[in-house]
Amino acid sequence: MPHRKLLRGIIMPRHFAHYYFSKKLTENMSYALSAVIKLYPDAYLLGSLGADLFPSEHKDRLDAADPVQIFGVSARHIFMNGSKCQLSYMLGLVSHYALDRVANPFVNYFAANGVAQYYGGKAETVSREEIEIGIDRHVIRDYLGMEEALKIVGGLKTRALVLKEITELYTDVLNDLSDIYLSTHKTRALLEGVSPDIPLAEGMGRLDYMNRENHDWRDAKKKKFKLSMDDILENEQAVAYDLLEEFMAMARSNKDPDVEKFSLNGLGERV
Repeated sequence: MPHRKLLRGIIMPRHFAHYYFSKKLTENMSYALSAVIKLYPDAYLLGSLGADLFPSEHKDRLDAADPVQIFGVSARHIFMNGSKCQLSYMLGLVSHYALDRVANPFVNYFAANGVAQYYGGKAETVSREEIEIGIDRHVIRDYLGMEEALKIVGGLKTRALVLKEITELYTDVLNDLSDIYLSTHKTRALLEGVSPDIPLAEGMGRLDYMNRENHDWRDAKKKKFKLSMDDILENEQAVAYDLLEEFMAMARSNKDPDVEKFSLNGLGERV
């Protein structure tokens, strides 16, 4: 049985892929985005993990929720209260969403249709969680390196004030918008309990988890792609920057969200 990363009993897939993606975005951000994140880097990092911190049923609800509502209402909330901490968290959540809207259809397709063995081997049925963990193994080996991965595991510390403000963001806005019913205490405990494990490197040489042999796959709209996960991690950065700037403008000026930019939910479905 493949090893699964656990967060106090919760399967937590793609932790390292999201960390890499959100961290990569900080290298070429505008000054305005960078300035907020530098004030609250722990809030941004926590946001980049998204709803993966929550039980699967709650994670699924947030992924399926209307992003126009999620990001529109939260931006208006931040505009009203002026919280730079909550803004940094939501920028992290936007980075999570930007990757999920393409990565989730990728994973869902191969979970339903099987992951090919390398060098023309037949597809093998594996679970969604196993695919996600397989992706994380490659991200650690090919992008982060084990030393950086170990730093992540040992360094995920969120300040008490940050936890307080992010908990309030969930209890005031995000939980209701995604039909998540968690108490303030439970919400904070989940946000505070980040403790990922390094995934074991099983099956990396046998199954093409990253789709590096460019097999066909289809998104939620049945559109065909040959993209690898490496392509997704690279290509979606431009989309993520656009979404980050859009959310920043919404939170600073109380502008309405661009509906087309947020037309796909976290599952890649048009809402």
